[in-house]
Amino acid sequence: VPGPSAALTTMQLFSKQNPSRQEVTKLQQQVKTNGAGVTVLRREISELRTKVQEQQKQLQDQDQKLLEQTQIIGEQNARLAELERKLREVMESAVGNSSGAGQNEESPRKRKKAPEAIDSLRKSKRLRNR
Repeated sequence: VPGPSAALTTMQLFSKQNPSRQEVTKLQQQVKTNGAGVTVLRREISELRTKVQEQQKQLQDQDQKLLEQTQIIGEQNARLAELERKLREVMESAVGNSSGAGQNEESPRKRKKAPEAIDSLRKSKRLRNR
């Protein structure tokens, strides 16, 4: 698209009583060129608007997914904390019963549960680290 220095200005044409055919033709060519450029720019703007709308939709979808995942993680953390609390209680009761002087028939069963509880605790730590 020619710049203002190369183009005939409308003021120059109006200042003359009878512009030449060559000047009018040149001006018509400039109008035609500018019109084509405007059409191309309008098409690009339309395409860019469409892309922006698609990206906004993607952002909304990702924000929604992030909220859902954050909620799920919070629920899982609460459940994990509850399970760890229960595991500590089981381990404390197993340690408390095995160290007591008066062992009864239930003590061997609780001793068997203690290694399982330790394994569960190790697994839960591994899950947390992931």
